[in-house]
Amino acid sequence: MHFALRASLLTLACMVSAAHGATDPPLRLTTSALETESCEHAKLGALDTYATSLDAALHESLDGKTPIVMSKFAATNAGSFALLQWRLLSRLDATSRATLSAAHGATLCWLLSNREPLETFLDSGDVEGNRWNEATRILCEIVDKDPRAREGLALRIAIATALVFSTPVNAMAAGAVIDPITRYEAYKQWDADGVLFATFRDLSAWELRYVVGSWSTDEDLVWARANIKPELKQRDKVGDGAHMLAYNATNKNGVSVQAGSKFYDDKPMTLPVMLEYGGVCGAISRFGTSMSQAFGVPAMPIGQPGHCAFLWQKEPHAWSINNDVSGWAESGCHDGIQMTWGQPAWLMPLMQQAQGVPKKFHAAETLRACAMFAPENARAVILADACAQCPQHFGAWQDRMEAMQKDAKGATSAKWKEAMKQAAAGLAKHPMAYGALLAKAEPALLDAKSTPAARRSFAVKSAHTLAVMVNAGADAGLVSFALQAILVREAEAMAPEAATAARALVKGEDAKSAVVPLALAVKIIEMSLAASNEFDIAPSGPAHDAWISCVRRLINGIAWQAPLRKDGLRRIENLIAALMKANRGGDARGIADFITQAASATKDAAFEAEAIAYRASLN
Repeated sequence: MHFALRASLLTLACMVSAAHGATDPPLRLTTSALETESCEHAKLGALDTYATSLDAALHESLDGKTPIVMSKFAATNAGSFALLQWRLLSRLDATSRATLSAAHGATLCWLLSNREPLETFLDSGDVEGNRWNEATRILCEIVDKDPRAREGLALRIAIATALVFSTPVNAMAAGAVIDPITRYEAYKQWDADGVLFATFRDLSAWELRYVVGSWSTDEDLVWARANIKPELKQRDKVGDGAHMLAYNATNKNGVSVQAGSKFYDDKPMTLPVMLEYGGVCGAISRFGTSMSQAFGVPAMPIGQPGHCAFLWQKEPHAWSINNDVSGWAESGCHDGIQMTWGQPAWLMPLMQQAQGVPKKFHAAETLRACAMFAPENARAVILADACAQCPQHFGAWQDRMEAMQKDAKGATSAKWKEAMKQAAAGLAKHPMAYGALLAKAEPALLDAKSTPAARRSFAVKSAHTLAVMVNAGADAGLVSFALQAILVREAEAMAPEAATAARALVKGEDAKSAVVPLALAVKIIEMSLAASNEFDIAPSGPAHDAWISCVRRLINGIAWQAPLRKDGLRRIENLIAALMKANRGGDARGIADFITQAASATKDAAFEAEAIAYRASLN
């Protein structure tokens, strides 16, 4: 009986949908029409029809218009709302639009006709695998069950849960899938009970993703709050709960941690079991992540070379690395974690800054959507507006670079230079992001057949830009690695037949018997020194640290390629002599120490003896 009734209702909805599409006038792009029509179609199970009408109406309004007119359209209430609805509906496939509107018509009516929840849903980061069908379904199910999830903190928790759990989240303990609705209810109740830190209530939906997405079960999170050391039960210390875990590579029976569950005697990897058995970096970082999340603090494990660390908000809205070995530059997204814009860990502070002014972030997102309706030769102009609205919106920058690459005729060298000037200003605290964009711009700024002198000039100018960033407070490690990436590209282009050795020379790695021809090597070394010396602008501080790091890498690279040592290290010695003359003996001797250490690493006794003698001459 129930099946027959549901079938009849679906048939009726389809008939109404068909009739609606056949007789309705074109959709008017006014706020009231968008609210009314989207709601009506959602309730009738005719969302697919509405999506088609909306797309047609947007094309009618935007096709053939200039970029300036299109950007103005995106800034109007009706235009931005139409693009907002389009952003969601275009991400849902036709089958899901029909299924969702049939099952959750009333909730979809609310979502599509109300700007705030729709904006928060779409502006809170990417969804892994573009699984927006699943994210929308989960959000509708949460709101269906709890109408209070339509606003405030409950709405942000619901949206965060829907976005994260669009890809199933498995518990560490036994691998079972964590139920998203149960997780939403748990955090909502814990907040009501007052067991989370007060800062939980100030988190955005994007930040909440890294709380509700915990790999620990609800039971484990309750255990964490009850068993954390009392002195760590503070907002700025909870992440240090990671170090409650003993570092044990083997258990008491000698079973290696690499044996997986056997290390835990085949017990589920719950937090109390982890505390009992200890573990290595992975267990320690997961434990610290869960301890943070148990109190409502965003956290996530990250990968480093041969190591696992974790990010957490040691201070509200500010990310720090705990259990760190390699720093920001060499940290990346861990398997099973969703990030926006890419995999490097440095994207998290960048996204945090971009999210800091929601209206600006939303304006950039709206312009990104608007640009999709523009012809290829007009998109870059609209996307430039998006970057101006939210200069830390890396997604807008990526889209802009791609549009400029496709518009080879319109994107002149002058326009590329202007874009990178704007990027340097907007991304002043994010040198790796700037460097990633510079890599895309380089072909337009520097011809592939450029001379070594031109490449050196490009590297030095780029280093100067990075030096301004580090002097203004950008992380020294990130600046150093950003310059390394630039030098690697230029070195490989200068010595294409010995690209592997050229890369190793700049990165300070063992070239494994490969050697750059001496004439080219000298040019690469001089380029690297000149670029690195752009950071030598203060006797101490982040810029000085970045300079020392770059010089040390170059010394290591020279040391590994024996035929280059004489000419290469002579240039380093010239630098040391200049420092001694400038009464900077500490820096001079420190760099000489690097030569000694590099010589020792090569296991070349004669080379090491020479390095030691040279260092002694500076005392």
